[in-house]
Amino acid sequence: MRLSLDLIARLIGFIWIGYFGLWVGISLSGPNPNSEQLLATALLALAGGALGFILLPRFTVNPLRLLLRQARTAPLSDVLLVAIGILLGLLAGVMATIPLAALPAPYGNILPVIATIILVYFGASILYQRKHDLIELIKHLGQSRATVIAPPPQTDPTSLPSPTERRYLLDTSAIIDGRIAAIARTGFLEGTLLVPSFVLAELQLLADSNDDLRRQKGRRGLELLNQMQQSAPLPIEIVHFDLPDTIRVDDKLIELARLHKCPIITNDYNLNRVAGLQGLKVLSLNQLSDALRPPVIQDQRLQVLIRNEGNTRQQGVGYLDDGTPVIVENARHLIGTTIEVVVTRVHQTQTGRLVFAIPVEEA
Repeated sequence: MRLSLDLIARLIGFIWIGYFGLWVGISLSGPNPNSEQLLATALLALAGGALGFILLPRFTVNPLRLLLRQARTAPLSDVLLVAIGILLGLLAGVMATIPLAALPAPYGNILPVIATIILVYFGASILYQRKHDLIELIKHLGQSRATVIAPPPQTDPTSLPSPTERRYLLDTSAIIDGRIAAIARTGFLEGTLLVPSFVLAELQLLADSNDDLRRQKGRRGLELLNQMQQSAPLPIEIVHFDLPDTIRVDDKLIELARLHKCPIITNDYNLNRVAGLQGLKVLSLNQLSDALRPPVIQDQRLQVLIRNEGNTRQQGVGYLDDGTPVIVENARHLIGTTIEVVVTRVHQTQTGRLVFAIPVEEA
């Protein structure tokens, strides 16, 4: 079916654009063309036919397939807005046809069609790209009209206004991490968790990867998301949103956060920095985890079990209850022993903290 549709479009393009080239050549040659003019007319017809054979499917069949593919997953509101944009573009094209058709040939025959196509494209794309602003404008007008028409409500001193529902965007790293499910169960978050369709696609891509680690991460993310949909106290909503001209998932996530005016929950350090530079609010699970860890300060005494050796010859490594590594100087020979140490310094990294210490005897 695909090959036959392409072939039909190519044949139509060959005949249509070839006839257009022939018509241009005849119009330029005059009533009594000579041999050179006839040759130029034939070359124009062949060139137009070849151009139509090559380009017409790209401007007709391929956009139609893309439109049908988007229509299968796009919400009904998006489809209606695009249809309204096309109708407005056609109406503007009809109005522009009247003055353009009065131009001399061949401009009066070509420009109305070109203008209509351009206006239809701009009408559909502008309404689709500004759909959130249009929805907000309609809501604002509706609220303003209701405020003017409706009588002032009777206030009840015992009732409080309901807070606006909050929404949070989840990225791939936050879903794979899994701690967001535990945070949702604690009740610290209120609102709706939004999972974009392109994040689901990225999880599916990871789950189908040939690399064992990537495949394990993708399957873990899909499994955790399924569990959260079934048992998490917060509702999870799948947002069907895509930007054909944007390749990176982070760029799509930032654009979606800007449109919905909601924060992003992530573990991605680079996404955190880029979104913050653009004025978006980002909730980092790693930063939350660091904030909830018990504080460790210099000269503090700790009881640490030396579990293994460090990078240098005489270092031993233990861990706090929250998993923070404690690097103890001259403690390699004390592996398997719980000793008292004194904190010498605390080093903060992008992934957590490193605590350096020495045994109490050396202090």
